[in-house]
Amino acid sequence: MPDKNAINSTGINAKRIETLVDGVFAIAMTILVLGITVPSIANPTEAGLYQALINLLPNFYSYFISFILLAVFWRINHNQFNRIKRADGTLLWIIIIWLLFVALLPFSAFFIGEYGNFQIPNIFFDLNLFAIGFLLFLNWRHALNSGLVDGVDDEMRRTSLRLNLILPVISLLALGITFFPFMKEVGYAWSSLIYLIITLLKRFY
Repeated sequence: MPDKNAINSTGINAKRIETLVDGVFAIAMTILVLGITVPSIANPTEAGLYQALINLLPNFYSYFISFILLAVFWRINHNQFNRIKRADGTLLWIIIIWLLFVALLPFSAFFIGEYGNFQIPNIFFDLNLFAIGFLLFLNWRHALNSGLVDGVDDEMRRTSLRLNLILPVISLLALGITFFPFMKEVGYAWSSLIYLIITLLKRFY
């Protein structure tokens, strides 16, 4: 069995890529909470503090959705690397570009937390998640096509590729929902609830 700790002919260690991914995810998931600031009230009262918490609900909402999605993305990547035994330069750069969008997610979450009733922040959030989902798919497809994966038969290959496509498809669905006329009245941010479907994918990984 190939050793993931061994450096291959390209000089790239798959285990080091996993370590980089873990570090970026840990930072991104921690930064998310910075989007929720303790309200500053000059003359605090119980009613005033209660109202301040109510006003923060959009921020808590974006924090919850984004944290859960990052956890799901991390788990999928972790399971991919359980089968990826080797790495090459292309896979490394796919992962680096993927992490670029992962690190951007806290900004996207802050954006919809503050301006979730507007369409533009939600479009930005959806495009951010589409990029993350598509690059996850691209990473897995490249690993399969380049012989970087062991122990995957044809049926598992087809099934895993279809499952990895669900993530960007859901992002496009969420993006499309923001263009429905009734969303302006309901609130654009509610379109993000569709992402909770992704959590159901955990039984496939």
